[in-house]
Amino acid sequence: MDDTASPSPDTSQIVAQGHPTDNELLAFYRSEIRFETEVVNGRLQALLGSQAFLVIAYATAMTGSTKRWGDSMVLLLPPLFSLLGFVLALMALPGIRAAYAAIGKWEGKQRHLHTRSPGLTDFTLAPNEDETRDMMRRAQRGALFAHQAPFIFMIAWAIFGFIPFYLYLK
Repeated sequence: MDDTASPSPDTSQIVAQGHPTDNELLAFYRSEIRFETEVVNGRLQALLGSQAFLVIAYATAMTGSTKRWGDSMVLLLPPLFSLLGFVLALMALPGIRAAYAAIGKWEGKQRHLHTRSPGLTDFTLAPNEDETRDMMRRAQRGALFAHQAPFIFMIAWAIFGFIPFYLYLK
């Protein structure tokens, strides 16, 4: 006898057809939260990867002065890398904030579903209001890096942008 598992139903199709069960709604909300979390992670990875590349390029440009090019390249390239790093960090910020806002909305819908259907409390880590608040505080602390990383990079790139001129004028 060939016993194969049937694939799980696509919750987005069930929701689109109307009148989903509470379990189907919970599965749908969680899939949306998972998707938005993956979006945030992808955006953070892109930001960190671009910043790492630019830091290496910046450091190489700062130490790569030769007699052939002189100081003009040290005054040109590092500030350009700084500007690029600043702009990329600035551009990443709205996308990270938007994804976290979407996660917050889906989590709100999920909390409302748990309130409306007490039988679903077995499917949550925070079955009561105190634990929900505690879990939300931990999640906010955990998201600090994602929210603050672009600002930290912008400050660093602003400082890095002035270093070549300071060293040149010194």
